[in-house]
Amino acid sequence: MSLKLTALSLLLASVAFAAAPPPATVTKEVTGEAAIVDGNKDKAFAEAKSAALREAVEQVAGVLVSSDTLTANSQLVSDRIFTRSAGYVRTHEVLERKEEGGVAKVKVRAEVATAQLDKDLQAVQALIRRMGNSRMLIVLQEQAVTPDKVITSSAVLTQVLTDSFSKDGWRMIDPSFAAGKLELSSGVSLTTPDKKVIQELKVADYVITGTVTFRHEKSSGNAATLQGQLKDVYLVSGEWELSVFATDSGTQIARLADKFDSGPDSLGSGSPLISYERTSFQIAQRRGKTLVADVRKAVVDYLSQAEQNGATVVMKVQGLADFKAVKTFKDVLTRTIHGISDVKQGNFEKGQIQFDLRYLGSTEALADALGEAAFQQKLTTALGGKPATKASVTGVTSNTVELTLAR
Repeated sequence: MSLKLTALSLLLASVAFAAAPPPATVTKEVTGEAAIVDGNKDKAFAEAKSAALREAVEQVAGVLVSSDTLTANSQLVSDRIFTRSAGYVRTHEVLERKEEGGVAKVKVRAEVATAQLDKDLQAVQALIRRMGNSRMLIVLQEQAVTPDKVITSSAVLTQVLTDSFSKDGWRMIDPSFAAGKLELSSGVSLTTPDKKVIQELKVADYVITGTVTFRHEKSSGNAATLQGQLKDVYLVSGEWELSVFATDSGTQIARLADKFDSGPDSLGSGSPLISYERTSFQIAQRRGKTLVADVRKAVVDYLSQAEQNGATVVMKVQGLADFKAVKTFKDVLTRTIHGISDVKQGNFEKGQIQFDLRYLGSTEALADALGEAAFQQKLTTALGGKPATKASVTGVTSNTVELTLAR
């Protein structure tokens, strides 16, 4: 009996400990490092101290949420949390400063406040959950132009972006299997796809479209000097112009453009240019990191706004007798359904009208609310009190709700 009681006591204690809120502050002793560049020791020690404070925040964050969450979503957590680590540090004390082999090292004792850190981490986890099953479709018009002006198709940037987002956990949609329409401009200039065309894509949550051009340049006179013993140098220049759309609303959430060449900014240092294809790949891989980060930020900002202000929903209503009934329906909708805002009505024709609105919740939750007795009763009363009036949800997608009124 005593063993059972002991086991039960331990179980209850562990549950209570797990449910207990984190302490107001957590103290960590950590060391940060930074290379001393061009003899600038002051800058190196400042960077080492910042690295130490960030490490302290990272360790506390690892206590508040699982390390798997932090590791699998390191870039997102870094962008939203760790880049402003100093804001979570209540006080800190420098315990040691030293220089070893051209590296500045700073040891600090930091007191990290957990309340805001925990709140921000929870917000990031909510975004991670929403992004976890997000589907992305990449449809780019890529072309390579040879020195003789021969144009061939390419898929270099598409592959780099697909690999990067796949590692992030996105579900990548093969364009050949994508349902719906997507119109792209010809040539190297980008024309924004029509909103209604984008909205027809039901298979993806986000779409990256645009044009990419890799121009193969003729070797210059000093090409051999640039690459040591290599006889031929394969230089590439070009540009891309991309747009990112959220298909739930047809909203363009980012427009990204970049020009590049075969310089260090695009290739790094010491990269052998052994073929035009290899040069193009190295450029896409290096410059693509910034592109991926920009797309990720645009999606996160879009989701954050939806969390705060509601997601865009298109509501189609069929069966309203006249324009007076339209105004009545809109009034009942905004007064009765909690979480609805910014309701805009479109053209009214043949008893059908479309409303564009924001809703704090999913379209499934909105459909459930429309079917509740409170809404049904108020709508019936407002439309003339005829008990035979019934609003039936006849269609739901990730961004649309169809409602049919019948008597």
